[in-house]
Amino acid sequence: MRRALGSGVAGVAALAMLATGTAHAANGTYYSSKQPYIVPQQALDMSYSAAPEGYTITYTEMLARHGSRGLSSYKYDALLKLMGQTASEVGGFVSEEAEQAFMANVQAIIDANVENGYGMLTGQGATQHQGIGSRAYQRNKQLFDQAAADGETIEYESSGEARATESGENFKKGFDQASGNTLSDSYETPTDPAGEGDAAPFQKSPDTLYFHKTDNPDGSEKTGEAADIASHYENFVENDETIANAEDYIENVDASVTVSYDLLSQIFTEDFLEKVDDGTYSWYNTTTGAEDADEDGHDDVTGEDIRNCAIAGDPDELMAQYGEDICGETGKHITSVVDAAMDLYNLYIIAADMQEENIGDHTFDFDQYFKTISPEDGDVFAWILDMEDFYEKGPSYAGQDETYRIAQPLLDDFFNSIDERVAGGTTAATFRFAHAETIMPFAALIGAPGSTQQAPAVADPQTDADVYNYQNNEWRGESVTPMAANIQWDVATRDGIDPETGKAYTPLVRMLYNEEEVAFGGTNTLTRGLSSCTPVAEGSTWYKESELKSCLGVDGKRIPSTEEPTITVDTGTSGDQQQDGNAGDQSQNTGDGVTGPLDSTKKPTAADQPKTIAKTGSAMIVPAVAAVVLIAAGVTLVFVRRAKR
Repeated sequence: MRRALGSGVAGVAALAMLATGTAHAANGTYYSSKQPYIVPQQALDMSYSAAPEGYTITYTEMLARHGSRGLSSYKYDALLKLMGQTASEVGGFVSEEAEQAFMANVQAIIDANVENGYGMLTGQGATQHQGIGSRAYQRNKQLFDQAAADGETIEYESSGEARATESGENFKKGFDQASGNTLSDSYETPTDPAGEGDAAPFQKSPDTLYFHKTDNPDGSEKTGEAADIASHYENFVENDETIANAEDYIENVDASVTVSYDLLSQIFTEDFLEKVDDGTYSWYNTTTGAEDADEDGHDDVTGEDIRNCAIAGDPDELMAQYGEDICGETGKHITSVVDAAMDLYNLYIIAADMQEENIGDHTFDFDQYFKTISPEDGDVFAWILDMEDFYEKGPSYAGQDETYRIAQPLLDDFFNSIDERVAGGTTAATFRFAHAETIMPFAALIGAPGSTQQAPAVADPQTDADVYNYQNNEWRGESVTPMAANIQWDVATRDGIDPETGKAYTPLVRMLYNEEEVAFGGTNTLTRGLSSCTPVAEGSTWYKESELKSCLGVDGKRIPSTEEPTITVDTGTSGDQQQDGNAGDQSQNTGDGVTGPLDSTKKPTAADQPKTIAKTGSAMIVPAVAAVVLIAAGVTLVFVRRAKR
């Protein structure tokens, strides 16, 4: 069922106060891609660099992942419930207390997801995007105030998936509240709206925002080039042996098996766990727990409907009432102890995104099972989960680009949107809402921080060095694509003719990744290991659009440029500073329930402007605080370090 806009804000303010940095490095929670969004200090302070002198920000665009959600469908909880039922029948629990606690926790998270809606935003998710929307307005207040005065519009896009659209609705709510609703009705009218009411402003754009599947979220199928791209990608990931062998190696490495037994031995007997690994016990996501070989939802012998749903009833009727995710895919299974441990780990990490739903008669506690797991062991669980995303949706292994070239149409859309605006278009901003499967390949395609390194291309891995691992690769799901992850480009333009080129000044672009100002790396960083994009000046995070077109994207799509990537300006010329922030001295609520520091977001005066281009952007980022304190209501810090023996 659909969550009302703005619901569930209580208890989330603390989450927004988290300082910048990856969570696991500071507190050992290891939430992987289910990491709740962390608002960086730079976003709270609005301490961004000015556009170079003479330039004004005239356009902004964004790609965002949906916010915190519950379980995407009935699967991990379904399989662990089946496993628990078998353990109850054969005496597989270590104690009656362990049995009662485990079964109660699993049923409670099932009930919470039924009430919230499988796959839908949680209260945290709604609040995250309201805050991002509020800050998006504050950061470029002058741009949007001018857009309102000129009668310009904003374009809102969604993949078409309900949680993506709902994230956009909450972003728009935060944006509209911060702007005093001056642009609330000024949006591009969609040709294919994502829904009615609050969803009406959102254009369904699955070709650029849901490019990884041939089937669109609304049940339709892609056609033309988009269908070819998705089909080619699906076939590659499904049949590539290097990916399959790397994933098998990581899942079966000794450390994976050891930590899985350590985790589950708190709940199940050793004999029971051994029988899982030897094949005596296995569970598929069906009402019988038996395998559905054809994955058609019917028993292979009797033809009986064996689709497994979170609540009792006819599956077709339940899916019509609650959505198709109320029933699980019958192909999901537990056939090893590692499978079971990862399902429990998945319930633990999603619980961090369901703090406001973890109440009343469906209160659950999965932290208890991880309190004695060391940080090193907890790292293994995150590694196992990260490796699938890394290999199938991220940089993957050296020598291939199939896993991220699928994002090229989205990159083309980013550039085309800039060009349309520069050519006189009246769209002042484009805000896109999608998924982790959109963020990860896009981040790899543009060489974003954390997504510039590929794994070795080893067909038959024998050691950890042959595969993606945490020791020699910085890619982490928690920082590349946390809940509500976002990539924003601000575009600055300048009137007149550039004396260096004899043409109109080329637009400048800078990137914010999860609201932190970062440098462009470039697709070539995947093979060269070096930055292949040159900023307008040393230390700057502003780049000519012509330079980005030449350094981003896959081979055959990059556009070589003969234009000098750096720029010069007349010293003493006062630039048009566009980083308004709050445009005042008063303490300002960020939209996440957090009050920013006094005077931290005042609009700089001319005296504050950099006077030479060499200084532009060279001192723009407030240093990250030394420690990240996870104080979100109910988010327990776990993975405490065991005492050395």
